Amino acid sequence: MNEGGSFLSLTYIASEKAIPGYGGGMSSAKAQLESDTRTLAFEAGRKYGIRVNTISAGPLKSRAATAIGKSKEPGSRTFIEKAIDYSKANAPLAQDLYNDDVGNAGLFLLSPMARTITGITMYVDNGLHAMGMALDSASMVEETA
Repeated sequence: MNEGGSFLSLTYIASEKAIPGYGGGMSSAKAQLESDTRTLAFEAGRKYGIRVNTISAGPLKSRAATAIGKSKEPGSRTFIEKAIDYSKANAPLAQDLYNDDVGNAGLFLLSPMARTITGITMYVDNGLHAMGMALDSASMVEETA
């Protein structure tokens, strides 16, 4: 461990809100990760001068994300496709979120430019986290026809 270094983890909005289809076990694990981030920020900061932060990324197409909620029905949408549609319908910035967007936020948090930032959860989600009640919850519901 290098003194003055930085740790970074990744989490998801399911740590704070119920996300149909995501799974309770993953939700509680993400909530614990955010709690650990705050605790470790204090402990590692005081003892080693190390910063600890986490990024809560919004829905994006990635190899890992496509493994969540795969449907056995041909032609049906995956969990991540529904989540992306939901985000575009409800987030202040209705645009695609890319791996590089999350990576660039991580580069900032790991850089000397963020030397006074520790113990936070940074939301990289087109503003979805800032929203209260969803406008388009239908995009997360299975079609029944």
